[in-house]
Amino acid sequence: MKIKIGIQGIKGSFSYLASKKFFGSKEINFEEFNNFKRIFEALENKEIDYGVIPIENSIAGSVYENYDYLNKFNVKICGEVFLKIEHFLLGLKTTLPKKLHLKLLRKIYSHPKALEQCQKFFEKYSYLEKIAYFDTATAAKFVAEANDLTLGAIASRECQKLYNLRILKENIEDFKNNYTRFLIICNAQKYKPPKNFNKCSLIFILPHKPGSLYRALEVFAKNNINLTKIESRPIPQKPFEYFFFLDFEFPENLRKNLEKILKEFKKKTLMIKLLGFYKSAKI
Repeated sequence: MKIKIGIQGIKGSFSYLASKKFFGSKEINFEEFNNFKRIFEALENKEIDYGVIPIENSIAGSVYENYDYLNKFNVKICGEVFLKIEHFLLGLKTTLPKKLHLKLLRKIYSHPKALEQCQKFFEKYSYLEKIAYFDTATAAKFVAEANDLTLGAIASRECQKLYNLRILKENIEDFKNNYTRFLIICNAQKYKPPKNFNKCSLIFILPHKPGSLYRALEVFAKNNINLTKIESRPIPQKPFEYFFFLDFEFPENLRKNLEKILKEFKKKTLMIKLLGFYKSAKI
């Protein structure tokens, strides 16, 4: 039986590639959405089995809206995957020499973040106009269908195969160590922690007074637990007050004590939302 996975964008997008990397040889039906919010809604409504969302990039930083959706919707995190981000300049298939084809280009379409991550390329080819598009794969598909030699797209290598395009330039990203961390999310009612989990994500709110963050995080420090990510996000109803998103990893011998540790941590907070236990991924 095929599993239904929700992604932002279409086949060839980085969310699509992350899904294939995480789920491997499993048979997948991809449900394509225009925005991240629709993935969360589809999970709550049980239209899909899993969603794959980017949460942070090693160059661009956090995807803030997805932190907010993790707080708002009743979903769980059941896994993560790191994907190396490589950008390729794609154009129509033609027998023209690549150098001549490059000179004919005038407009380059891609996701805004992809355009930002290729600044050195655009400095070298300053005559090219950057056009922001929904996502990298949709940009590639648009260029393929437009049938115009003056148009190009920045997208994955996979898009070249999927949409019968031509690679004009390889690896045009500014930084070669460019990785995006994706979360695998599911409906909270269908969540089961995987075996040998060693990572946890949660959201919490603290009393708005001095030292509250220090006292809360001290619980993890004294138990030798490694905090791998902390992010603050505004609470819309309370100006200049925040909720916190926290990731932490722990050794196997601490797994049996987690309930006790989290109970102690909860006493230091006003609210805690446990997002899930899962297996940490490697870059």
